Amino acid sequence: MSTDPWRALDDADTVLVVHAHPDDESLSTGALLTSLAASGTRVELVTATRGEEGEVVPGSVASEDTRPLDMIREAEIDAATAILGLAARYMLGTAPALADGAGPRIYRDSGMQWVREGLAGPSETAGPESFTHRRLQDAIDDLAALIAHVGPDVVIGYDDGGTYGHPDHVHAHHVTAAACARTGSVMIEVASAPETSITETGGTDGSGFIWRDHPGTADIVRRAVESYRTQLTVVETVGADSGAGDGSGGIRIRHVGGQDDVVALRTGLRVRE
Repeated sequence: MSTDPWRALDDADTVLVVHAHPDDESLSTGALLTSLAASGTRVELVTATRGEEGEVVPGSVASEDTRPLDMIREAEIDAATAILGLAARYMLGTAPALADGAGPRIYRDSGMQWVREGLAGPSETAGPESFTHRRLQDAIDDLAALIAHVGPDVVIGYDDGGTYGHPDHVHAHHVTAAACARTGSVMIEVASAPETSITETGGTDGSGFIWRDHPGTADIVRRAVESYRTQLTVVETVGADSGAGDGSGGIRIRHVGGQDDVVALRTGLRVRE
């Protein structure tokens, strides 16, 4: 297997992507997954939690809608993954993403609080069924079962930074790495930090990540991100010269907490050794 992650993806017929919450697949990897699906790669997604602890954008849920948030977010992820062109979607702990002989398991959203500057941890309300509090081995067993079922050529997951350090993201990294090691699967990690050293397409940033732009994906990514009305508001699509941060432009959004962010149309990848 090539140590060039992009060559590994070019050679892959089926890819399994591991994410922590509904919306992560679009925010962290929307442009990448759109590009893969458009090229004919079969892309399947497994999500660990249902995002039960997410705040809700005021006015995004009709007053007569009495569904619990996890059901609303399930409808959002169904819409987003259809737009991205994904072939299948699974929930960790639900067959076939469930170890043989095990009863169905729910991995609840752990929430997040800042333990100290630069270090996040689960929220104080995270209970025993939360993703970070459940037995690590259970999640590894369940993901390994799904890998055996899907038979992907490549598994895509977070690096050890977990994008912005959310404890569920970091936990998902460890689960994915362990399940891939057990099954002998190739794991490709998505860079958490933005590219810093060089900017040319196809270049490495000094930490082993190789970066690539995803031209022509903005409209699809924007539509997928717009599916998450309970979690964010799309502000505008920005171009490569707009100061988006990495030179590629993206989709400018405002999170439910009021933080502004840009969903990039550029991805850094590396093969986990």
